[in-house]
Amino acid sequence: MAAYYYASASLPMLIGPDQPAPVSTQEMLDVCRRFVADGDYSGLVDSSLNPEDPEAPGICASYRDWERSLRNELVIQRAAEQNLSSEEYLRESESISGTSAIASEAMSKSSPLEAELYLDSCRWLKIEELSTGHFFDIEFLISYRMKLQILERRAKFDEEKGFAAYRNLYARVLTASGADIPDGGDN
Repeated sequence: MAAYYYASASLPMLIGPDQPAPVSTQEMLDVCRRFVADGDYSGLVDSSLNPEDPEAPGICASYRDWERSLRNELVIQRAAEQNLSSEEYLRESESISGTSAIASEAMSKSSPLEAELYLDSCRWLKIEELSTGHFFDIEFLISYRMKLQILERRAKFDEEKGFAAYRNLYARVLTASGADIPDGGDN
């Protein structure tokens, strides 16, 4: 496996999921384009947090399996909370140890935002775990890109838009259930 000392050292340090992204994914890819072999660069471009990607390069495959297991656990627990069947929403995946506890903790959070921030922290830790021992190779760069995707996603969180989406969803649920939609208030 090739070592990419200069590309790795050229990137700003990522210290955790609470920091703002120090560079964009495109800036990171531009740096890597100059120093990474074509085959590795193609895998880097294809690296993603998306658990639906069929072709996941390097550590992305292990991450994909973990993320699918986590999402399935969230589906199971949310469905159980609503006395619904989860079967039609589950994705093919093996259950991975620890994802059930993470889903339970996320479900106990007081707000959807708090739950998402917690899940992002768990995702960050999983990427850290998968990239252990990789310092100047393509796996390090893939993990860096995946972490950047978490930071860029977090930067899009907007409390006002999130609350408006919540109110819209809440109104649709009330309408579907036949309940009256309250006027005003904080629903």
